Amino acid sequence: MGNVQAYNASFLPLSNGSIDYSYFLDELIDATAKLEVYKEKIVDSKLESNWFMPTLQQKEALTSSLLEGTQATLDGVLTNQAEPNDSDQNINEVLNYFNASKNGIHILGRENFSNEFFCELHSILMNGNVRKPEVIGKYRTEQNYIGKNDGTHAITYTPPAPEKVPELMDNLISYINEPSDILKPLVRIAVIHAQFETIHPFMDGNGRVGRMLIPLYLYYTKQIELPCFFISEALEHDKLRYYNLLNNIRQKDDWNEWIKFFLATVAKQCDKYISIVTAINKLYDSHMSIACNFTKSSNVVPVINMLYQYPITTAKQIVEKTKLPLTSVNRLLNMMVDEKILITDGKQRNKKYIYYGLLDIIR
Repeated sequence: MGNVQAYNASFLPLSNGSIDYSYFLDELIDATAKLEVYKEKIVDSKLESNWFMPTLQQKEALTSSLLEGTQATLDGVLTNQAEPNDSDQNINEVLNYFNASKNGIHILGRENFSNEFFCELHSILMNGNVRKPEVIGKYRTEQNYIGKNDGTHAITYTPPAPEKVPELMDNLISYINEPSDILKPLVRIAVIHAQFETIHPFMDGNGRVGRMLIPLYLYYTKQIELPCFFISEALEHDKLRYYNLLNNIRQKDDWNEWIKFFLATVAKQCDKYISIVTAINKLYDSHMSIACNFTKSSNVVPVINMLYQYPITTAKQIVEKTKLPLTSVNRLLNMMVDEKILITDGKQRNKKYIYYGLLDIIR
């Protein structure tokens, strides 16, 4: 059956002696340096990040949702932007994550973390959940359990009793807004994420809210200029270790191994996204140069820029977003097909254009 006794979670900050910086100092130095390089890479990008960042955020939304068992693909998510279809629950879950992240950015631009903030994120994240609509956007009032994702569903962790949730969340929020320790921001968000997952304040969606919290906190503390740091993909690749290390905090009070893993994951993802942004800039330069050789129209710039936000698109969508004439958009898109910048789905009506060069980079 596993451990069914509710965990007695401690308040933050951690007690003296819980963390030994020497254990993960190399990882901290590496992660901090690489996060700075990543930030500079985004700032120096020839293509402004507001064009390609939403596409990367869609990928993060997908990967975080996959960790919870959502069945969707990146192509499906991006196709849904061109042809919205709200009948696919899996796609809706990914879009909910994306929208919750955007809303979180908006809220943190004007106020601090709060219980209302977490409940608002959860409401958006779980929108359309017909199984238990009464628990959406509210802290749990029942005991929940975490079990193995296999046929046994054996309980591996029993979160704190529901009556403990309000005071634990109050403590966590107070710690986020006004920490009384001197931890480095990357170390502190490792602690915050683990504490949130330990509390497990909602009946469902805790993993997604907890992972969303990572870039939102780094944005809130001005470690990054926009919530453009995505970690779910690396956690998905090493999810058994991720879950085991969180459990080791609860069972053995082993914070150091978790923090070391978290910082190594940050460094790994920085490396990946530095490469992605570099490749995006190279692709943009190449295709803008080709496009400017086959047309002198200034409209080619907004059309190509739009492809980075909507790599699977239609002429109608680009017209709606850019307000350019349909004839001009169709002509430019067809020229890009001729130049092998784009491919199409082959349909005559409602033809979709696919920017496979960008998809190859971000997949």
